[in-house]
Amino acid sequence: MGKINDLQVYVGKNWSGLTTDNHLGTIFNEQPYVASNIISRLHADYDHLNLDGLITKMGAEEEFPDDRDFTWMLQGDDEMAIPVVSYTAADTNKPGVAYSIIKIEFAKKYFSKTDILTADDRRYRVRVMNEPISNGVNWIYECQMWTKDKTAYIPPALLSAGSQFSKSYSNVDKTLSRNGGETSYSSPFQMRNSFSTIRKKDTVPGNMLDRQMVIDLTDDLGRKTRVWTQYAEWVFMQQWNREKNRVLIYSESNKKDDGTYSMKGDSGFEIKEGAGLREQISPSYRFNYSQFSIDWIDDILTQLSVNVLPEDERKFVGLTGEYGIRQFHKAVEAYVGRYNVRDEKRVFGSGQALGFGGQYVTYRGANGIELSLIKMPEYDNIVHNRIAHPDGGVTESYRYTILNFGTTKGKANIRRVYPKGEKEKMWHIAGSCSPLGPNTSFKTGAASAVDGYEIHAQSKQALIVENPLSCAELIYSSTI
Repeated sequence: MGKINDLQVYVGKNWSGLTTDNHLGTIFNEQPYVASNIISRLHADYDHLNLDGLITKMGAEEEFPDDRDFTWMLQGDDEMAIPVVSYTAADTNKPGVAYSIIKIEFAKKYFSKTDILTADDRRYRVRVMNEPISNGVNWIYECQMWTKDKTAYIPPALLSAGSQFSKSYSNVDKTLSRNGGETSYSSPFQMRNSFSTIRKKDTVPGNMLDRQMVIDLTDDLGRKTRVWTQYAEWVFMQQWNREKNRVLIYSESNKKDDGTYSMKGDSGFEIKEGAGLREQISPSYRFNYSQFSIDWIDDILTQLSVNVLPEDERKFVGLTGEYGIRQFHKAVEAYVGRYNVRDEKRVFGSGQALGFGGQYVTYRGANGIELSLIKMPEYDNIVHNRIAHPDGGVTESYRYTILNFGTTKGKANIRRVYPKGEKEKMWHIAGSCSPLGPNTSFKTGAASAVDGYEIHAQSKQALIVENPLSCAELIYSSTI
């Protein structure tokens, strides 16, 4: 029989002879048995604690009066070691021998007459004999060996470009001295950042309002529903939360050197993006690795702590992926193998039903250093992180973002900031319906001509890393 009209879904077929299940499946469009009426989400992150949630949990937030760019001040140590540019001496093989003059060129006018300067090897010291002379670019200091040994000299390697000297103190004559060492200062410097404004929207068609689904839909938290609008809003919120988290981690300032922005939106106004967590961590504190060990981590944590954090505040949080947590656990296992560690707490059960378990997620080292790991779902996201690691998973899952969540001058070292009343806004725009139901009367207000309703969200936020030198990143690199 041919097709009757356009309403007919498929054309009937005729057959004869042996009838099999293949015939039935083809002729009657037989569907396979549905083992489950629940659609599961692939690669769901189950809303683990991320940076956004961690900051909220710790209350590390600050409200500003408006959305202008904001600044904060940092100040370096007023003591510093100054690199050598070059040097000249009468005897270049034995510079300074027999108290001969060594002329050392430095890029900064930092030392003064009478200062005792110490080389990288503290056994070698010189005294500044005159005020420095500028050569138009750098500063030349005339120095003599500070020693009782007339035959002593400074090894040339300690005077090579890049080697450093620092001031110890200033020795002067016992009687009628006229000079003394000058005070050195370190000027404060300013950090500046901008707010990032992000938005998200969705439109729910009017004919989908409270539409019942045959199959249960499941969100990242495992919640199930058969109402489409409820599911749509769940998904909207989950994606919105992930996007807010990403802007805190990955955003990079798009301000040009002249202080302007080249990107403009539909309104004609500039689009600003502030620096997120990663961009604010000092480049000199991004460490690449190919071999991972607790001793190596301990060295880095010590470097982050010395002259920066008191011993009772050296507690770091490490954000990493699942493979990073596993790698850390294996590294601690190898580390504690040096010691006679008792494992009673890791053995459970009895008789023929014994078990062994436990996982290391915290390391405590010398001088009050402590590192605790927190899983960062974003580092395991295979959609955005696509470079594979040779040991399994993606390379990003082996990244460790080490943060100091302590305080600096009474304020949280890492905190989210936002303009007053602008942290987060969410609203519906009603059209033919709203989340409360259909608009069936002129008495019901609407703000849109759409046959449905719109969902909107907007956030203005930024991140401050008060002291970037107390944070670090450990990044796997196979090219080391």
